[in-house]
Amino acid sequence: MGGTSANRNDDAGKRSAETANGAAARQAPSHAVVAEALRQRIALGGFGPGDRLPTERELATVFGVGRNTVRQAVRELADEGLVVTTLGRSGGTRVAPAPAGGRGGRAAIAAGIRASLRDYMEYRQAIEPFAARLAAERGGAAARRRLVEMLDAKVADLGEYHRVDTRFHLGVAEAGGNEVLAGAVTRARTEMFVAGNALWLGSDWTPVYPTDRDFGGAFREEHEAIALAVLSGDGDTAERRMREHLQESHRQFLVLLDQFASTSG
Repeated sequence: MGGTSANRNDDAGKRSAETANGAAARQAPSHAVVAEALRQRIALGGFGPGDRLPTERELATVFGVGRNTVRQAVRELADEGLVVTTLGRSGGTRVAPAPAGGRGGRAAIAAGIRASLRDYMEYRQAIEPFAARLAAERGGAAARRRLVEMLDAKVADLGEYHRVDTRFHLGVAEAGGNEVLAGAVTRARTEMFVAGNALWLGSDWTPVYPTDRDFGGAFREEHEAIALAVLSGDGDTAERRMREHLQESHRQFLVLLDQFASTSG
């Protein structure tokens, strides 16, 4: 009887994963959203005059969109005179020279990013701890074991860290079998990291992760307590550990934002 219930929950988790993935596709950022994220990074000085933007492939990976979407976004910035694209072996897309008087508005942009980050992290703290509780209390055995197996993922750099981190958080949400909640977690992460990925791209992460830090070890350290609580069926601990993790993540993002704003001004 217990095995039948677990199978039903695993099936529900699979359906939830399909629903969440569909929601992510529908919520994928448009070229206008990508353009705005890059525009903010340029305005803050993260990409200075003459700096070459990452390649289309790199930007598509960072934003989780197709290369055509990136192409449209860059074309929009070029039309505004913010970037210039040249052909040839030494070509590429570079930030245009700043007009006299600078680009201005950096403090306001940084404040806007800070407020948006606060809103998204507060929203995630409202829904993801409960998702962890549901995963622990009614998640299928296979779905709960997969969360623990993720702790051994090979994580070579921040890009891989972000990908496995996303799989973990969506896996927790999907394990609980609530499709609406899984969709909400997916949308919150998708929308939050659109602008965030442009901001953190190429940033100095050493205030959070020292240069000799093993990212695989960091991922395990930050998620192990959640995964083990979910595996053991301890809803109270799973909920508490997820909340603590999100609070620490918010703190880390603020450290990076403070550093970014201070060095780009």
